[in-house]
Amino acid sequence: MEDNKQNVANEPVMTYGKNSYADVMLYLHNTGISREVKEKVGHRLVFEISALYLSKAFDRLDYLATLKEDWDGEGALPISRQVLDNLRRVLFISDDNDWKEWMIGPETNGTLGLQSSVSDACISIGENEYSYYAEIDGKELHGNHLAFSPSSFLETMRLIG
Repeated sequence: MEDNKQNVANEPVMTYGKNSYADVMLYLHNTGISREVKEKVGHRLVFEISALYLSKAFDRLDYLATLKEDWDGEGALPISRQVLDNLRRVLFISDDNDWKEWMIGPETNGTLGLQSSVSDACISIGENEYSYYAEIDGKELHGNHLAFSPSSFLETMRLIG
């Protein structure tokens, strides 16, 4: 008959209640994950606690990341991981109010589109570039195939939103 030995951790185990932001941050900073990951998780938690629109945008991206090939029943591509990462980078440098009027939707070519809920403005974001269109006070504004950077994209959102 085999011995029923249990493997026991050699290090003391600490448990943390995760009922508050401070508790979660204490837990994070006592785990063996990289500083970069800790900062990202902490930043995300701040959004979820204090920034309704940013939190909803992150949730929307999480959902869009689950779309598989042919998500529309007509051969649509899944959203590119790079496109999702690009928009996440914009979220990390934006304010909650930046997202108040924007809706994020999938496009069939694996990119994402943002549509303003209060104006005639839209932005399409790809892996390396973005394009936008807006009509503001009877004037058309547009840009095509602009090199993507989080700051330039956010500036465009603020300009046309």
